[in-house]
Amino acid sequence: MKIIQATFYIKEEKRDQFLTEVTALIAATRSEEGCLSYNLYESVETKNQFAMIEHWEDQAAIERHNQSPLLKQLFANMADYAAKPTALSFSEPIK
Repeated sequence: MKIIQATFYIKEEKRDQFLTEVTALIAATRSEEGCLSYNLYESVETKNQFAMIEHWEDQAAIERHNQSPLLKQLFANMADYAAKPTALSFSEPIK
């Protein structure tokens, strides 16, 4: 299993647009082959800070997901949505 965490810092005025777009992405991604879970959380301490926690079966599933038109669209729009750069981390569970 592969785990990805993407932390988004969204401008207040872009919050609704971001949430609309990311909600469609979440719904589509959950049906992708190899997606074990795909969830968005909002910080209770920092308004408009979101964490996407993704669990994937393997690297091939991630690579297929990275070709998703909805994911590509979101990242194309992030320059407009983001108050600061997205932070990404990748890990695997300890066996």
